[in-house]
Amino acid sequence: MPPVMMCPMPEELTNVEQTQLASALPQELPEAKKIQLAAAIAEGQSVAAWSRNNGVPRSTAYDWASEPGVRRTVEACRRRTLDRAIGRMTNHTLWACDRIAELAKTGEPHHSVQLRALQSIFAEVIAVAKFSNLEHRVAEIEEDYREQNGNPDDVA
Repeated sequence: MPPVMMCPMPEELTNVEQTQLASALPQELPEAKKIQLAAAIAEGQSVAAWSRNNGVPRSTAYDWASEPGVRRTVEACRRRTLDRAIGRMTNHTLWACDRIAELAKTGEPHHSVQLRALQSIFAEVIAVAKFSNLEHRVAEIEEDYREQNGNPDDVA
């Protein structure tokens, strides 16, 4: 299963994509189900719960979940979620910057708690952004390794 670089959530699928998924040929259905399983795992749902809710035998779901392609899809979904969170935090960072400038103008000491809270927003954004960047770089290295060694399913 090739890596999927986005996590297709049902509410994000277009009507055409939903129709295509619903009319998938029997041999295509397991691949579509694997993508759904990967999305569920990325969101924290257990494999057992997903198998129960989707009418897939538990052992089959666990087999699918252990496949390298499904694991890569889970990680891609998580990276996408992290990227979205960083985007939202970036907007809050701009707000925090404006607020810090306002507090600096007043110079009143009773604003110190607010100032520390606003500064922590910056610290968290920097930490998350560094982690996200590192994770993307490792994923790229792993993909390059797989391509160079002709093994699409294993890193080491």
